[in-house]
Amino acid sequence: MIDIHAIMEVPRGLKQAGFDRLPEVEEFAKSEREKKLLAMVRTFRQIGTPSFFPPGTPVEPVKILRAATAKMYSDPDFHKEYKKLVGEEPTPLLGEDMERALKELPRDPEIVELFKKLNAAGPLPAR
Repeated sequence: MIDIHAIMEVPRGLKQAGFDRLPEVEEFAKSEREKKLLAMVRTFRQIGTPSFFPPGTPVEPVKILRAATAKMYSDPDFHKEYKKLVGEEPTPLLGEDMERALKELPRDPEIVELFKKLNAAGPLPAR
């Protein structure tokens, strides 16, 4: 058994059943720097694996892919199969929301470097 002390809501505000009594990890952030770092982690977890087109891609193929993705996510069979495989309801992030989340990512060089250190091998940086 494990004893969980906090959770990270992805997206913010989504409480998983059984964990609603736990504090959100951001409550432990002691500075704006730590809050920005957690925002970056949360965004990357929420986005998952985005699809990217090269610069200059015509708008029409992007619209077609977004429409197809939205159609797949709205299919009741997709929801049933996902729940069967994963054990919970899907919470997909559609193209427009994914694009917005990427644009809102912190760009501060200090936060980006800290994020890289936390996601690499080696000792953790000092708080």
